[in-house]
Amino acid sequence: MLRKKDNGTPTGGGQTLNTIIGRGTVMEGTVTVENGVRIDGVFKGELKCSGTLTISQNGQAYAELEGKEVYVNGIVRGTVRAQKVRLDSQARFIGDIHASALSMAEGAVFHGSCTMDSHDEVKDIAMDTDAASGIPTGEASGAEGNNRHQAAGTPQVATN
Repeated sequence: MLRKKDNGTPTGGGQTLNTIIGRGTVMEGTVTVENGVRIDGVFKGELKCSGTLTISQNGQAYAELEGKEVYVNGIVRGTVRAQKVRLDSQARFIGDIHASALSMAEGAVFHGSCTMDSHDEVKDIAMDTDAASGIPTGEASGAEGNNRHQAAGTPQVATN
């Protein structure tokens, strides 16, 4: 029987979930995904998605992560770049966060640094461009770039 192709599974927030790294799965490499990703297993490397990235309570990521919104309830070691980052009660995060908004639930553990940037600056960092000129910088994580962005925003940390 022929069926219409489904481009992903809708989630509760209206976002589309295209990729699930299942429990018991270990995935390594560089991955780019249209829409959302859920990690229930282990991911190592670099992951970019255009939608929501969720690391479940059983999920682990040792990676550079980028998404529109990132929700962590498992273990993350690395760097996260997103408009919005939420660390839920079981989250264990070690690394750097570059976001416009950060919220942490009671019980979450965060060791690292957080740079609060406007939405445009987070987008520019992710694209390795200079926020003022739009010119590619080549290395967004260099010391000069970090100093510029750390002073750019006003922290908006919320505790749930």
